Amino acid sequence: MGSREVRFPARFCERYFSIILLFLVLFFSCAPKQPAAPVSGQPSLTDALGRRYVQDAVPRRIVSLSPAVTEILFAIGAGEMVVGVTQYCNYPPEAGTRTKVGGFSGATVSMEIVRALEPDLVILSADMHARVVSLLDGLKIPSFAVEPRNFSQVYEVIALVGEISGCASGAEEVIAGMKSKIARAEERTKGRERPTVFWILGEDPLMTAGPETFVSETIRLGGGKNIFDDVREQWPLVSPEQVLARRPDWILAEEIGPDSMAQRSHFSGNPLLQAVPAVREGRVAYINPDIIYRYGPRLADAVLVMAEILHGDL
Repeated sequence: MGSREVRFPARFCERYFSIILLFLVLFFSCAPKQPAAPVSGQPSLTDALGRRYVQDAVPRRIVSLSPAVTEILFAIGAGEMVVGVTQYCNYPPEAGTRTKVGGFSGATVSMEIVRALEPDLVILSADMHARVVSLLDGLKIPSFAVEPRNFSQVYEVIALVGEISGCASGAEEVIAGMKSKIARAEERTKGRERPTVFWILGEDPLMTAGPETFVSETIRLGGGKNIFDDVREQWPLVSPEQVLARRPDWILAEEIGPDSMAQRSHFSGNPLLQAVPAVREGRVAYINPDIIYRYGPRLADAVLVMAEILHGDL
């Protein structure tokens, strides 16, 4: 018997094709979805809060909620991108011409002002701005959190900010400049006896800097030794008796005004502190707090200042 060509009715073919099409749609819609990969050439970075940040383009408008970040942005050549800063962003002088969005804490930041500035990116503190992050997410404004804990991490943050802002070469120059200054201080103090230092953070109650702080690391890099580098707290409360027992060679504190002699009067009300040889012999000095508390490029200047104070013949 010869073969025959089998023809299906047109209605049957249409129904059969529809079933196949429906099956394919269901199959692909139910299949496990793979996470989208960033487009080639787009940096995928992780911030201090562990969030993934994929950048579509170099931001043109940046709001900085950290005085240190503001200094970094201007230092690496990204100052023109900065449209908003905090009221504490006082360096460089150009930062004072930018719109103020509030204070440093998250509670004082005005979301209305931030939104009005239409930023492409807000760079903020992981410790201080947890509340701000959620609010920015609600407004669909990208943010990137930083929070370096030591000099090595400061270099990493500067490099990250440089990559994000398209100023990587400027960031490299800033990092190289910082390392050069610190190397100079370390080379000149190498082999010298390390003077011991008591740093006064607060007086009532008496508070100082622990080992895991920029203050303590600056003292070490500047050729000194923090007398409280054996405690666990970052900012421990101490007693005058403890300070007297540890007999620091130097007492250092932050500048609070142009008249340094007026600052020395705070020792007059405490006989125990007056008994510390460093006080009696005038080995008390004051440092601009902005250069030693902020994790910006001027940390390297703080190291040079520290070395000059502790080893004055440099």
